[in-house]
Amino acid sequence: MRIIQRLIPAGLLFLLGCSAPPPPAPPPFTTAINLKQLMNWVIDPSADVIWDSVKSIMTTNGTNEIAPKTEEQWAAVRTGAATLVEAGNLLMMEGRAKDNKEWMAAARRLSTSAEQALKAAEAKNADAVFNAGGDIYNACKGCHDRYAFFDQKAPAPEQPAK
Repeated sequence: MRIIQRLIPAGLLFLLGCSAPPPPAPPPFTTAINLKQLMNWVIDPSADVIWDSVKSIMTTNGTNEIAPKTEEQWAAVRTGAATLVEAGNLLMMEGRAKDNKEWMAAARRLSTSAEQALKAAEAKNADAVFNAGGDIYNACKGCHDRYAFFDQKAPAPEQPAK
């Protein structure tokens, strides 16, 4: 009887110590869209929502102030900002990141400035959305100045020697 009493705890320890094998590692990540598509289909349209949401248009008839007024308009700004926050993360993914220093810093600047736009949209603060839009522009421009060669002016053609 004593042997059985000793074997039961040992058996329980044996059974509890065994576990299912760990699940297999996920396959390496592959991006569904390339960087240009991410820029054209996700980042640029989302930034445009923010940039177009708050502005002043001056005409000969006066100044027309544009700002979200309805819940739907504020929701569109919020969605654009949230998309840009996550787009910064998408830019940092392996396979898209051009380097681990300046590229990553630029992507974080995009996310950080978009977070400010998101907070401003949630607070329905048009001035803060406008300011965040400027920060988003600066984040985009800083990255494009370094990495988007299509944004840079082509060098002037050399003149033939006379």
